Amino acid sequence: MTFAAILAGVKDEIAATLNLTPGEIGDTQLLVSDLGAESIDFIDLTFRLEKRFQLAIPEGELFESATVPAATLTVSAVAEYILNRRPTAP
Repeated sequence: MTFAAILAGVKDEIAATLNLTPGEIGDTQLLVSDLGAESIDFIDLTFRLEKRFQLAIPEGELFESATVPAATLTVSAVAEYILNRRPTAP
């Protein structure tokens, strides 16, 4: 799966979580300050991303990470995380 496909999927799931359209979501927008995500939204978004991309996101690794606080997390950073977590094709 390409980064562009993952990014589009991430935008779809963010849009569904935050009641937006994918077209309202830019790659470099911040989830919290630009899109209005709150901590409760991250629970739903985590579930949606795990289901869509068939992977497990350990609690505290993506949205509550000590190294990347949720307030500084961009849409493209979420897509990069997914890209790096997906198994590589043989």
